[in-house]
Amino acid sequence: MNQLRAIQYQYSALYSEIVQIDLNRALGCLLCNRWSLLMCKLVIGMVSAYDIYLTVKYVNSLGSYELNPIGRWLMSLDDGPDCELRQVAGFIAAKFAGNFIALSVLEFLASWKRTVATAVAMPLALFQLSLLYFLIFATD
Repeated sequence: MNQLRAIQYQYSALYSEIVQIDLNRALGCLLCNRWSLLMCKLVIGMVSAYDIYLTVKYVNSLGSYELNPIGRWLMSLDDGPDCELRQVAGFIAAKFAGNFIALSVLEFLASWKRTVATAVAMPLALFQLSLLYFLIFATD
């Protein structure tokens, strides 16, 4: 009986070591793959573009729907009548500039080390996907 448990323990330790090696190899391949970085950058850019599109589309109700306090502050800085596109021009420019800076930093990191760039891009892409989920499914 004790021999059986010893054999089971050996095999379970060996199995967990193999699984750990396979997970490390899969994570390494995912971080080194240039398609992973490209897909992350596409997700970041496309969700940001959709967010800007919704900002322009719902400009008349943006004052009441914008939840971000920094966005509200940016809209209050811009002069112009309430609920017009001129009032949110600075807000839209800040959104675009933030997206441009994020993608530029990722490109700089990719020219230095693609694995680091991918490791930074993946959480950003996941955050953007959660933003997309919120933009699509958020209700009052």
